[in-house]
Amino acid sequence: MIKLAERARIWILCAGFGIFVPLGLLAKQSMATVYIATAVLVLVAVGVSNPRSLLPNRVLTLAFAALVVYVGATHFYVISCEPCLAVAAGKLAMLGLLLWASSASVAVLDAEARRKVGLALILGLAAALLLLVVELSSDASIYRALNGRQNDPDVPLFRYNRGTSGLVLLAWPAAAWLWSRPGQGWRWGLGLIVLSIAAAGYGDSASALVAGVVGLVVAAAAILAPSVTFFICVSATAAFTLLSPFLFINLLGWVQPISGDIPPSVLDRIEIWHHSAATVLDAPLLGHGIGVIRHLPLPVDPLIPYQYLMKPPTHPHDAAIQLWLEVGAVGLVIFIIIVWLAIRAVRFLQSPWQVAAIGAGAAIAFTAMVSYGLWQETWLGIIGMTVLGFRALVPSPDQP
Repeated sequence: MIKLAERARIWILCAGFGIFVPLGLLAKQSMATVYIATAVLVLVAVGVSNPRSLLPNRVLTLAFAALVVYVGATHFYVISCEPCLAVAAGKLAMLGLLLWASSASVAVLDAEARRKVGLALILGLAAALLLLVVELSSDASIYRALNGRQNDPDVPLFRYNRGTSGLVLLAWPAAAWLWSRPGQGWRWGLGLIVLSIAAAGYGDSASALVAGVVGLVVAAAAILAPSVTFFICVSATAAFTLLSPFLFINLLGWVQPISGDIPPSVLDRIEIWHHSAATVLDAPLLGHGIGVIRHLPLPVDPLIPYQYLMKPPTHPHDAAIQLWLEVGAVGLVIFIIIVWLAIRAVRFLQSPWQVAAIGAGAAIAFTAMVSYGLWQETWLGIIGMTVLGFRALVPSPDQP
């Protein structure tokens, strides 16, 4: 039974990495489903084969418990947003699964198992690259055929954005695995990163394209000075997060003289950030509740009227201001502690894993600050699969 569970764990990981991005390109919501299924099934398999490996990091667990207690108390007794409590429960459950699967030893593999998982990830990314090129070149012919939409006048390219982000981020653990192979593996790893960035540029996801470039630049710096690069990235992200309400409340006014030269999609984001920052100032300490922004009325500011933000958005499109808005300064500090506890082990990784992890972390941070909602299950699934990729492919001391 134990051997069967161990074999099942390896094949679950192979299947998850093999289908995650290709399926995500065809149906973005599947990225949450595939991650949840992969993480839960791996946890079940490990529970049979080696229950002790299910134990998550103790300090990280305590920090997450503090966040749950804080959010529960504020949503029950302080915050007036009635729908927010139910929303918060689901979002925190997804975050808890991500932290559990990422911090426990459920994906530690021996060399042969790492080879199988690495090949599955490479094949999945190769299939995703081919699928994305075919779809973008043929006016979404596969999507149209699968969904019976051959007569639709057009298919918006942004429907591939989430899958493209997954492609760019999961390329990092795959590239590190190729780099770690004997011979000229680093060339293959670099080629995979460049191909993922080129695919993002061919499509409609500007955030995935820039995230890929940011990750590549940061990884190049990490080759020269990994510790310095890591701490600069962490410090810069923390500083931006803490200062985001003060930056965004002024940003809209700063760009007004050149607003005619700014793409509408960018100006729309700036208006959402301004709206979020203005609301933060009403309850900066405890926040307004998870998911509150879709229930907030838009302000009427005759000095700086909104041009594109005509109805409440679904999320603020920036993780920093979203944390300020929803859980306030107290929740923000707890969340920063959780993130630090989750990423601090990157300092002790060996090359090329450390370089790749820093590059991937920079790409994740950039994407989180300009694109998806912090709690979106698909986005957390992308992060979770990326982290699981590193956990599965990095050699451990007892499994060289």
